Order: sequence, then structure tokens, then C-alpha cells
Amino acid sequence: MTNPTTSKILKLAVTFLSSCFFMASCENDVDEVKALGARVGGIDVGKDVAIYVSNEGKLGAKLTAPLMNRYLVDSSKMIEFPQTIHVDFFKDSSQIESQLSAKYAKYKETENVVFLKDDVIIFNTLGDTLWCKEMYWDQNTGKFYTEQDVVVKQHNPVAKIYGKGLEANQNLTDIRIFKPQSNSYAILQDSSNLNP
Repeated sequence: MTNPTTSKILKLAVTFLSSCFFMASCENDVDEVKALGARVGGIDVGKDVAIYVSNEGKLGAKLTAPLMNRYLVDSSKMIEFPQTIHVDFFKDSSQIESQLSAKYAKYKETENVVFLKDDVIIFNTLGDTLWCKEMYWDQNTGKFYTEQDVVVKQHNPVAKIYGKGLEANQNLTDIRIFKPQSNSYAILQDSSNLNP
């Protein structure tokens, strides 16, 4: 049986050695660490942020932005990305399925909805692309929606659709345009060239 005093000394030695190991293995510039999480008048400011969103333990999305402001006094817990935002959506934890970019984004934690505006572009690996001035991304449903003007380019069939109002899933495989405009077009495959 181990002596209680010896046991305490052993625990202290292990704790001391572990803390020395962690101190030796971390080399961060103090100024860089301070710049990552500066606080300005009720706002947490993050620079060059990367946020990972998981879905049932799998990587679902990676969000990057040069600047993030988190408003601490806001009751809805708003987070703002005033200098562009980029999101990679993953099919599984390693393969990107679609991407999103916008010049501005605002996220309300209580609603789990992101408002995107100014040159919003979403495209998938199949070649489908969506453009609009502003849009919402509902993280609960995994869908984009807007009541504003949109342009959608599809690969199969080849089409360019102008419209007003849209709902689409994150990988753009299910797009519904509420009011298509007359200047839209689609190039359909000639059925006479198909083999019987």
C-alpha cells in the first residue's frame, strides 16, 4: 500500500512535469494572441477567423473571414463579418461540395440565421452558380432564401435563369425560383440525336 505522503508528492511531480511540457510546447507571440481577441467597447473583435460547423460529429462547413465583431451587449448575440465572408460546405469531412462568398454577413445566434449581402455568390462542384445582392442562410434547415433578384446558372440542362425570390439547399441541387423572368433561357438536348 502506498504512503499518502508519497502519493501526494508523486501527484505534484506529475502535475509539475505536465505543466512544463505544455509550456515548452506552446510558442505564441503575445502580441499576436492579443490581436486575435481584442475587445473594444462591448465588442469582441477577431481577425483572420476560421469557424468550423459540425453536423452530427462530421465537418459540415468551414467559415473564414478577415474580421469578426461579436456584440456582447446585443440581446440577440449578433456576430458581424464586415469585410467579406467565405464558407466551404462539405459533402463529407474532406470533400468540398459547394462554396459561398459575400462582402458582408450578420449572424444572430438566437435565430441561427445568417444574413448575407453585397455580391453574394454560391456555386457547387457541378458548375451551378447563384448570384444575388442579398440572401438569408438558415442553418437549421440548411437552406438559402431571398425575395430579391437572383441569377442562376445551371449545368444540366444548360440554363441561365433570371428571377425574383428563391429557395435552395446548400449544395444547389434543389433550387426553386419564385418568379422567373422572360429573359431566362435553357438549352435542351436535341431528342433526334438520342439513341432509341
